Amino acid sequence: MSLKFLKIIEASLKRVTRLIALLAIPALITLALHWHSAPVRAADTSPDLSSPGGLVTKGRDILVIDGDTIMIAGQVVDIVGMDAPELGQQCLHNGSFWDCGMSSAMQLRKYFAMAPFDVHCWPGDQARAGKADGFPVVECGIGERDVAAAMISDGEAFPIAGYSHRYDRLSQDAGNAGIGIHGGDLIAPADWRKGDRLDGEKGRCLFVDDGNGNYLSTLDPRFSQYESKDRKKICSDEEAREMNLQYRAPVP
Repeated sequence: MSLKFLKIIEASLKRVTRLIALLAIPALITLALHWHSAPVRAADTSPDLSSPGGLVTKGRDILVIDGDTIMIAGQVVDIVGMDAPELGQQCLHNGSFWDCGMSSAMQLRKYFAMAPFDVHCWPGDQARAGKADGFPVVECGIGERDVAAAMISDGEAFPIAGYSHRYDRLSQDAGNAGIGIHGGDLIAPADWRKGDRLDGEKGRCLFVDDGNGNYLSTLDPRFSQYESKDRKKICSDEEAREMNLQYRAPVP
């Protein structure tokens, strides 16, 4: 075999190798993106949150009711492992009140509205959820980001005692840094729901009974249609449940 022929073969192999490498780059990028958007726990595309596989949906399709309650696939559920200030709750910081409950709800809504990946939600651990009424609870992830962990890290919610040691550590870090609700005074959300208030805190009940067995959050565009002086105001999502009210589902 001549030297010239061997050089031709060598040049051809180099071209083939470069071509394979170029073709492999898009595949590697696709694989990397898929890995980055993988859920925290396995979830399929089933629309039933009661199944172990859970549900996958777009963040824009999730309705935020308050700082730890959402409607997903027509079901109202609590995001487990955290307890956010109630929607009308106020906190005291440097002598001034601020709407920390509304802040938590808006932060949660921002997470979902701006989600760069699909939202994965699956049934949470009911036994450790701290929900005496057995209300449905879910864990949710956006790509690799755990929503409850993000809310706790940002000082927008407290961890549920005993649910996750990781959440406890994140809350401690946020507390040490004085982030969000850790930067002032507030009533524990559970006590606020019982009627406790800070001295000087305004009574703000930001849910309303629509008169037809349903309730609405002030975050809902339909809230203003039912808000009136003679309409009963409700102080929390939990209170609405105790009244056997259902969240008014959006019009398809």
